[in-house]
Amino acid sequence: MMNKTHVSILLAVTVLLCMAWFAGAQSTDALGPVVVGVVGVETVLNQVDARTQMNADLQSARERVLAEKETRDKLVKDLQQDLEWLPDNSPEHLRKQEELEEATIQRAAWVTYQNNKLAREEKLRYEDLYRQMLAAIQEVSEGSSVDLVLFKEKHFEVPREWNTAQILALAANRKVLYARPGMDLTEQVITRMNVKSTPG
Repeated sequence: MMNKTHVSILLAVTVLLCMAWFAGAQSTDALGPVVVGVVGVETVLNQVDARTQMNADLQSARERVLAEKETRDKLVKDLQQDLEWLPDNSPEHLRKQEELEEATIQRAAWVTYQNNKLAREEKLRYEDLYRQMLAAIQEVSEGSSVDLVLFKEKHFEVPREWNTAQILALAANRKVLYARPGMDLTEQVITRMNVKSTPG
């Protein structure tokens, strides 16, 4: 049987719980309903016109580098062939050997520099594309009165050979388990980005 002290404590706890619930309810009411949308980031990055243009620009740059490398390769090969015709240890042979070594070193350094430059350019272009996507998501969301946008993963069928641990890991890492089609802003974001990237 409870004594007066127990009753007083129980009453105090009940009052505190009621106050906490009431405060939480008021806070939720103040925020109002939250409108949520989803965006398939991978779909956006794969399908926007800016990505197509970026890939074309990077491919052109790679082709220019490859053409220049072939020219430098030919120079090294020509020097190697010239060297074969010259008498060993002759002044001409030594001079040609120095030219060959210099051309070989320059070619290797140039290829390394160009590859690093292309990697930097690709990284910067992807960063810019990502920023464009975030800006488009914000614009579409504000225009549609969406408060919160979640990452929508592409549809994925679990391989039959997966074990339990792999399936549980997939389930734990999923960001959105379901979103009705009307919440999907992906196509709107793609359209917004394509309009912005169109000249004029």
